[in-house]
Amino acid sequence: MSRLLVVAIAGIVVGVLVSPAWGQGFPCTQCGPGLHWIDGCAAGQDLIANQSAVVGIDNDLDCVADVSLILDNPFGLLTVNRSGPLDDSAFFPGLRAVDGHLDVIDTEIIQLSLSGGSVTLKAGLGQGNIISPSHGAVSEDPGDPAIAESFFDVYFEVDLGGGMYVYNQTPMRIQADITCAPPRATYIHPVGCLALYTSPVPGQGMHVANLVTAQHLVNTFIPTLTQWGLILLTLLLAATAGFVLIRRRRQASNVA
Repeated sequence: MSRLLVVAIAGIVVGVLVSPAWGQGFPCTQCGPGLHWIDGCAAGQDLIANQSAVVGIDNDLDCVADVSLILDNPFGLLTVNRSGPLDDSAFFPGLRAVDGHLDVIDTEIIQLSLSGGSVTLKAGLGQGNIISPSHGAVSEDPGDPAIAESFFDVYFEVDLGGGMYVYNQTPMRIQADITCAPPRATYIHPVGCLALYTSPVPGQGMHVANLVTAQHLVNTFIPTLTQWGLILLTLLLAATAGFVLIRRRRQASNVA
C-alpha cells in the first residue's frame, strides 16, 4: 500500500476519533486514580462522549418490561458539573462524617440526551426546562481510599414520539464504584418499578408506564453501530481519495 494512502487513512481516522464529540471525557483525565484522589480533585465539568443506556419500559403497569431499548448518542456529550472536595455533601447532608477530611464531591447532570428508534431520554435539560435537577455525589470508600462511591438521583423525560412525554416524579438513583473522574463505569439502577407520569410535577398527570430496568454506561469505549458505520465510511472515503491521488501521480509520471 502506498505510503501516501496510509497517511491519508490514518489522518482521517485520527481526526474522527479526536473530534469534540469523541475526544473529550476520556477516563481519568481530570482526577485520579490513586489513594485519596478526591481530596485534591478541583471543581470542574466533565464532558463524556462514549455513553449508552439499556432501559425497559412497562406499558401495561404490571412491572414487567414490554419493550427493551438500547439508547445512545454517538455525537453528543454527557455534561456533569463537579464541585471541589468537600467535608460533606451539600446536596445529601450526612453522606460522610464532618471530620476535616475532604472526601466528598457534589455532582449534577447538566445535559444528557440518549435516543433509540423513536424514543429519546433527556435529563438535566428537557422540554421547556421543566425537569428537576439531577444531583449526585462522589464519596470516598471508608475501607478503600482508591475507590469512590458515585451516584445520581436522576429526573428525566422520555419522548415517546407523537407529542407524548412521560416523566418520573420520584428520582431514579443510579450508582457505581469509580476510581477517577471522568469515570469509566456502568451505573446501575437497582431492580424495581419506577412510575412514569404525563407530568413531572408530583401529584399531577396520569400514571401511564413504568421504568423497570436501567443501566447507563459511560466511557466504555464500545462503539455503537452508528459509530462503526462512521468509521467504515471514513475508511472508504480515505481509500478512495488515496487511490485517486496514486492514479494522478502515476499519470503525471507517464507524461513526464
